Amino acid sequence: MVPVVAEIALENRNTFAVAKLNIKDGRQTLRKYPIRQTPTYMVFQDGKRVGSFAGVMPKAQILQKILSVIDVE
Repeated sequence: MVPVVAEIALENRNTFAVAKLNIKDGRQTLRKYPIRQTPTYMVFQDGKRVGSFAGVMPKAQILQKILSVIDVE
């Protein structure tokens, strides 16, 4: 999934930012946002979580899920 998410990040770099957290390195973050399945995607806008989804899926579906929960100006 890493190459797919990297493509989404590159293609949409003027619309939104993408960050990656390795669950082995992000223990403090995992306490705040528990992960039940990998991969898990969390969408934030203005510092607040506005959506999340999990599982392996096609690039178009990931992008659609992101865009469905953010305000794009």
